[in-house]
Amino acid sequence: MESHYEALGLSPTADERAVRRAYRSLLKEHHPDQGGSRERFLRIKTAYEAIVGEQPLDGPETDGGTIPPVCDGASGPRQAPPTYDPDARSADESAVDSHETLTVGGRHLTLTLSALVHDLSLADLVDEHVPVATDRTVAFFCVHNTSSQPRCWRGKANTSFIGDDGFLYEGSSIVTPHAEQLPERWCGTDVEIPPGRALDAVVIAQEMPADVTVETVLYTQHASETGDNAPDGVDEPTEDTERYLFELRPLVRERLDRFPFRT
Repeated sequence: MESHYEALGLSPTADERAVRRAYRSLLKEHHPDQGGSRERFLRIKTAYEAIVGEQPLDGPETDGGTIPPVCDGASGPRQAPPTYDPDARSADESAVDSHETLTVGGRHLTLTLSALVHDLSLADLVDEHVPVATDRTVAFFCVHNTSSQPRCWRGKANTSFIGDDGFLYEGSSIVTPHAEQLPERWCGTDVEIPPGRALDAVVIAQEMPADVTVETVLYTQHASETGDNAPDGVDEPTEDTERYLFELRPLVRERLDRFPFRT
């Protein structure tokens, strides 16, 4: 079986800088939009994630910071997970959400990208001052657990924004300390979703250059991430890993660039 380093064309002694450089080069070469193989594209992504792993945590106001996720048994900003019955959503709410969206289904989740807002000032998203560079790309998801087991939504850790520069930008925890200030019903933290329930989730991208356009949004769900059943120390994708790939054509990207709720 091809090792993660072999997938990136590297030796096992390659340092992190070499890994990132190889990853960015291969991403451009094998991106499906450039005629590359989707399977090869995802194998490169898996190898990169497995080698680099989690980044060191900084303070809670920075991109790297975080707080204990709800689905790991710790108490998050919200005392009750903000999940809901998707079949019971009111007609008024459904009308707000009737704009164009992108939906990808799998065995674990049905994931809908409800909006992707570019250059959004986070002051327009939360009611508190966010003391870092605050114009960001923000993804709004509807996450429906269609499986028979609880599934843990890990938006910040498992979402990647791939730009037209070939770089991968991970999710940011910049608004996690202000999660209570997000618009009603929208969640910015990790949450366990019971079977049949849904969650409206916000994921903010790390800072990216102003001239970069997001071409792909990718969310990865590991089968091991099933609420309290997630084994300690599991950080490498299993055979049951699912990836939800949203490819953003120009017209679709333009139509998604709006709030999925009334402001």
